[in-house]
Amino acid sequence: MDQSVINEFSLPETLANYRQAVVSIGLWESEKILLAKYFKPGCSILDIGCGTGRTTFGLFKTGYQVIGVDITPAMIKVAQEISQAEKLPINYEVGDATQLRFKDNEFDNALFSFNGWCQIPTSNARQQALHEAYRVIKPGGHFIFTSHIRRLAGGHWASWARNWVKFKILKPLGCKLGDLEFGDIFFTRLHPSATGGYAQKQYIHISALAEVEKMTKAAGFKLVFSEYRNNIAPKDSVLQSGNCRFFVCQK
Repeated sequence: MDQSVINEFSLPETLANYRQAVVSIGLWESEKILLAKYFKPGCSILDIGCGTGRTTFGLFKTGYQVIGVDITPAMIKVAQEISQAEKLPINYEVGDATQLRFKDNEFDNALFSFNGWCQIPTSNARQQALHEAYRVIKPGGHFIFTSHIRRLAGGHWASWARNWVKFKILKPLGCKLGDLEFGDIFFTRLHPSATGGYAQKQYIHISALAEVEKMTKAAGFKLVFSEYRNNIAPKDSVLQSGNCRFFVCQK
């Protein structure tokens, strides 16, 4: 499924939206608050799943030493185009969050923004990504990431009940679901800018809060802070990405 995810984020409409976010949105207010609290000025940061550089661009202009890594070559190409146009020497490279090329303890901190972690297919791969983030940051360093959280409130219980039956009952009985797991969903993202509109099918895993907490602990991290984005910065409620939850982990 990794190639399917890469294909999703290589579509022209997706690249155009992410390119626009670099200049029109930049760092979220919640990100600015957490960065100021947990990342020392001028420190080195690995920006995992950087996309077209929304966070990398903001981090660099804030004065951090940052390298942006993303598994989608088309995203990295756009990020490089933006940095060249702005005449900013930002380092971007194609890389897999589950197999980072960097040495142990190479960075002061790491960031995995915009729910990129929960768009990694399979729980084993998401766990490995957490292990890799732990490996490449220095002792005492922080790793900040976001994820949507599975909730039954707001009328979502019925869809999660169907999801549970599908993966916990039908799959063990032989229903062909491949590597898909409970919590995996596919949603359609409409790009109104495309001619006639363009519907894009996209994968994401929605975890339970206890699941994310358990996985961060298994990676060796101490979870020092966890809160919903809009509670950290109410002005971020206008963003279209939904009220994801931040996790601040320390090595």
